[in-house]
Amino acid sequence: MDDQTSYTISESLLETFKLTWDMCEDAIVKIPDEHWRTGDVDYLMPARLMYHILETADFYSSPEPEGFPWGQRFDADCWDALPERLPSKDQALEYHREVREKVNGWLHGIGDTGLLSPETAFPWTGSSVLCRALYILAHYRQHLGEINAELRRRGLPRVEWRTY
Repeated sequence: MDDQTSYTISESLLETFKLTWDMCEDAIVKIPDEHWRTGDVDYLMPARLMYHILETADFYSSPEPEGFPWGQRFDADCWDALPERLPSKDQALEYHREVREKVNGWLHGIGDTGLLSPETAFPWTGSSVLCRALYILAHYRQHLGEINAELRRRGLPRVEWRTY
């Protein structure tokens, strides 16, 4: 008798999100305070990129794009904010945990049927809700890669790649 366990698409997706969320948390916790809101290239400030990662995941896990409160969380647009207006590490960690719970709840709530349904709210992310979830995941990883490249350029330890 074969002892095979089957998994749902949503469980598999959440398993991969967990790895990414853990890497995100590592970045927030381990980047030295003196490097958090600084950078030779304004775009590559870790606080700015992390704010963008989190706010974007918050946006795409919302029911619809209209009315999303861009910039309200920290009373500043992530791209235009002066460094001192960007979230502190503690603020970013709190927001990260809230967004993680929001995305986790959304994906658990819709299950495989919801993931495989047509994407109507954010059609530019793909044809199905699964495409939107994968878009969020790819977005996290794109910007975590940029953070890692900047940490390498600064001679700092990078966020370790996570596996099971």
